[in-house]
Amino acid sequence: MCSYANEMPLDDLNKAREIRVLSVKRPHMRGFWFATVGFFVAFVGWFAFAPLMPTVKKQLGLTKPQIGLANTCAVMATILARVIIGPMCDKLGPRRCMSFVLLATSIPVALGAVVQDSTGLIIDRLFVGLAGATFVPCQFWTMALFSGNVVGTANAMAGGWGNLGGGFVQAFMPLIFLIIKACGATDNAAWRIALQVPAVFFLILGTTMYLFSDDCPEGKWANRIEVATGEKPSMGSIFKTAILNRNTWVLVILYGCCFGIELFVNNAAVMFLFNGFKKDDCNPKTDENECRVLTQATAGLIASLFGLMNLFARAIGGYLSDKYAKTAGMAGRLRVLMITIAGTGGMMVIFSQMRLLPLAIIMLVTFSAFVQSAEGATFGVVPFVDAANKGVVSGLVGAGGNAGAVIWSTTYNAIGNSGSADVEQDRLGLMVIGFIVLGSSNNAIGNSGSADVEQDRLGLMVIGFIVLGSSLLVLLCNIHGAAIFWGKDQSAQDKVHPVEEKPPGFKQDTQIQQQEEA
Repeated sequence: MCSYANEMPLDDLNKAREIRVLSVKRPHMRGFWFATVGFFVAFVGWFAFAPLMPTVKKQLGLTKPQIGLANTCAVMATILARVIIGPMCDKLGPRRCMSFVLLATSIPVALGAVVQDSTGLIIDRLFVGLAGATFVPCQFWTMALFSGNVVGTANAMAGGWGNLGGGFVQAFMPLIFLIIKACGATDNAAWRIALQVPAVFFLILGTTMYLFSDDCPEGKWANRIEVATGEKPSMGSIFKTAILNRNTWVLVILYGCCFGIELFVNNAAVMFLFNGFKKDDCNPKTDENECRVLTQATAGLIASLFGLMNLFARAIGGYLSDKYAKTAGMAGRLRVLMITIAGTGGMMVIFSQMRLLPLAIIMLVTFSAFVQSAEGATFGVVPFVDAANKGVVSGLVGAGGNAGAVIWSTTYNAIGNSGSADVEQDRLGLMVIGFIVLGSSNNAIGNSGSADVEQDRLGLMVIGFIVLGSSLLVLLCNIHGAAIFWGKDQSAQDKVHPVEEKPPGFKQDTQIQQQEEA
């Protein structure tokens, strides 16, 4: 173990037992900040198109279904990427994996500038969506650096502050667009030039991350201290173990009900706000733009509030998970998860019905707080599902978030964007998704083609009261002998782990210490 790292209180695997956010020292806090900022920048490039979509739609002549399909592709590509990169992190370490993804996806981010039609947009967003795979090395990195007593908080802070990119980009890209326009560019040129900014961010961070950070407390991934698990299993058996573990699948579904919702909202929020609030004394048939309460820039600014709640909300979910684990063990973590998932569905239903902009903003922020807290609570549980194969479990659960986003986008497009300009259909789409998260029924959704949605709302309200919701899936979890209300928690967070002996002649990596001293 490198001498400087002993400044941090460590466990028997050299993982830090506390988080010092004001430090950037190697290896623990340097790795924490690269994991956080890497995911943040990935989010900026991943969703750079979304806040510019009102202009892009006009310039390329896009329809609502075409935009919906592009949004779906932006999150769909990440599903397979996250599943693949999980075991890659187990094999190669998080630093190289995240660096590679950022450098590789900088290309499609930059090439967004040459898109000329809906086909080009869909293809480009499909490849840009691979940047979302950075979430897995982000969470894997913090799990490799921090001990069980703070790993839930560390995961939530890194993931939440990384997710801030989803809120930041909603305000940042319209601002860059306006600055470029002020320099004399046309609308068509300004949005294309603006996309080069996140591409440059990708290149800079991908390079510096590879050169100036570490995979684990021992430096290189090959030098890590490993928990002794006997004979090394094959990759196929690792996947089989994870897939056959029902806890994995419960977390996959629940993460789709929180992170999936966040990705969906990041794509849809600006257009929903832009079209959803009109002046009372205006005829939209005369001049639709004059009737809108919000401009593209103000809609983006309001939409950014949803993502900016990640500044603290996801960390709160992780903190509460760690806090109640101290008194109730795994059952405490599961209870926090159940409550936050249920709140996510309920708040989305309420937000979808807001007609007054000030109330809509308040409910958007409240809704976001539950979404982000649920994400933090989910990854407060993930590290304990299969300690020896955290990369695979993280990849599968992370992919569940994107799968959820595809489902919500498809549902919204089918109901809310059915070709009608009537914003009531958009509200119905949001409300249906909210009840699906809160509930789990596929029947009697109502007549989505009707202009009068009051009966639809009543039908959904009945379903919402009858069906307890996807949050009840937490009852199926049994991790290390502990369930939400019963069982004995056999996973002491601070227990001493048996470690693998290194071969004769093995030397710890001294590269970190040498660079620090230099």
